[in-house]
Amino acid sequence: MNRKLILTLAALFVLAGGTAYYLVERSHLHAHAEGHEAHGHTATTAESARGPHGGRLLVDGDVSLELAIFEKGVPPEFRAWLTVAGQPVAPADVKLSVTLQRPNGVTDHFTFAPEGDYARGLDEVYEPHSFDYAIVAEHGGRTMRWSFAAPEMQTTLPPSVAQRAGVVSEEAGPATLAETLTVYGHIRLNANRVARAAPRFGGIVRAAHKALGDPVTAGEVVALVETNQSLVTIEVIAPLDGVVIDRDVNPGETVADGAALYTIADFREVWLDLNIPKREHARVKVGQTVTIHADDGGATAHGIVAWLSPFSSADAQTATARVYLPNPDQRWRPGLFVKADLLLAEHPVAVAVKESALQTLYDFTVVFSQHGDLYQARPLELGRRSRGFVEVRKGLNAGERYVTENSFLIKADIGKSSASHDH
Repeated sequence: MNRKLILTLAALFVLAGGTAYYLVERSHLHAHAEGHEAHGHTATTAESARGPHGGRLLVDGDVSLELAIFEKGVPPEFRAWLTVAGQPVAPADVKLSVTLQRPNGVTDHFTFAPEGDYARGLDEVYEPHSFDYAIVAEHGGRTMRWSFAAPEMQTTLPPSVAQRAGVVSEEAGPATLAETLTVYGHIRLNANRVARAAPRFGGIVRAAHKALGDPVTAGEVVALVETNQSLVTIEVIAPLDGVVIDRDVNPGETVADGAALYTIADFREVWLDLNIPKREHARVKVGQTVTIHADDGGATAHGIVAWLSPFSSADAQTATARVYLPNPDQRWRPGLFVKADLLLAEHPVAVAVKESALQTLYDFTVVFSQHGDLYQARPLELGRRSRGFVEVRKGLNAGERYVTENSFLIKADIGKSSASHDH
């Protein structure tokens, strides 16, 4: 059994142990909570009365207020109906205000205006709809007040249980997200670093010192040729440092003036030719940064787009973007296929979270914010994604803590609780 396999199995055992501990502890905590509920200590979780419009029904003597969150075809908004002694009251005759205290300490205040047969809240009731209510209604010289808790998509977890289960949280904050384009290409010889060793005059080859694959240095004698005209033996020298990649010479052969006896290439810099799809031609520019990945999943490197071909491939409808790639250890061999990420732009965002923290809950994409031992599902409006992070456009503020590891445990616990997504 190799070391990598042993470490992998050890990690799985640790994860399984943490999960098992979490499940056992949470089972105990739920049983404890259910015992309290049986004794009437969890009134906030009891089913509330509902009015004819599906909203929560609040009663004070002969006054009834139905308050609903309406969100069919519109952003979530409050709608309210007031009755006195069973008779509807005109919305214009009621002064109504609702104050919401959220788990993260944010307070939202709502005023209302008449609309049809109901009073409508003037601001959006954004998710999550989990808060403590304080409601004031004034009518006919009377003032009615109601307050109650309406938790939704949340659970509590003692710090000791969270730690042993591997639940980790971090602060959300600003980030710079890269907009990249993934393309493919192949390594080529740098044509500017390929040269041929050739005699100025033709004649008989008396010696050929280099074999295919041999290294050479600039100025080194690689062959001797006895010229036809003067019968003088001349030296053929290597024009640059490099490696012999082609040999077309043997002693005793007759060669013409300027015949290429050896082709020598310097591999210390190669070309990477990337295939840019037609739809992306306008987005790729000289000077953009490129991160290169070997096709075998091994080495990576960085370079710059140095040249864009003015032509496109008629067959593949692609254009070539060329990167001059340093290759001192000759890791990037000509002919190798590679994948590359072109950096098209960088976008600073005010809030970003780890993609691995995202969960799906009641048709929402959420993270779980932490407020002491309370964990609250936070539906998010997401934007750009890059390198394991995703922009949060709405739903979480910079500086708020959210669960980054083992968030699935929090999701599972909320799924078992009564604090579901229900208005």
